[in-house]
Amino acid sequence: MRPKRTDSIRPKIFQSPAAAAAAASVTAAYALAKSEKLEFIETDDSNFEGVRENNPVQDFSIEINAIREENKVLESSVAEVKAENSRVREKIDDINGTYAELSKELHPVQGQLVVERSRCSKLE
Repeated sequence: MRPKRTDSIRPKIFQSPAAAAAAASVTAAYALAKSEKLEFIETDDSNFEGVRENNPVQDFSIEINAIREENKVLESSVAEVKAENSRVREKIDDINGTYAELSKELHPVQGQLVVERSRCSKLE
């Protein structure tokens, strides 16, 4: 059996796709570990301008205070709405109680009305 031409070009470990992927990941991990140990030396390159910060450092305290003030206003508005909801619920409960009482009184009155109608019809 004669060896294939590709056997001599690539090492035997790289002949299967899974082995090639595993070897590549090991190589990448080794390269990454190796690069973390390297120290970069600054060189003067006339073409490289570097990163420039065009915006000056902004003071966000004014904006933060404005947001806090707005938050206080919104919280007070929420408190007012909750108080109004509470008052409306109390009114609804009172009205429902009154309705229940009137409904209880209505039934006997309707019964009396039926009795009076029958009495009137007997008198005629």
